[in-house]
Amino acid sequence: MICSNRDTALLILAHGSPRPESNSGLYAMAKACEERSDYALVQVGFLECNDPSIPVAIDQCAQPGVKRIITVPYFLHTGTHVSEDLPNLLEEGRNRHSDVEFLLADFIGRSTKVTEILGDRIESAREKARS
Repeated sequence: MICSNRDTALLILAHGSPRPESNSGLYAMAKACEERSDYALVQVGFLECNDPSIPVAIDQCAQPGVKRIITVPYFLHTGTHVSEDLPNLLEEGRNRHSDVEFLLADFIGRSTKVTEILGDRIESAREKARS
């Protein structure tokens, strides 16, 4: 089980795509997080193209009983969205919900496990070529 508690919401921050099928993997991952944890709520918030927007998702997470919101940027690189847009949106959320603690995790691409995943994908391509 992922370590958490019932007074914490998990908010996954993503860019979003106008193609619904492009977002299905993100929703599946959020559902898996929800099933493997005891967070009060697991929510996805989109920067563009989809609902709920990040501000709306923050408001949904800040429901009664939630004391903290852990936010995880589902991004691979440190672009303007990660370095400026997301922190600004979270600051606005803090201003609307001053009684809630906001924790910002590092973006997904910062993890050394991304290199492991890349190696796994390379090996998968090699296996396909051999068959």
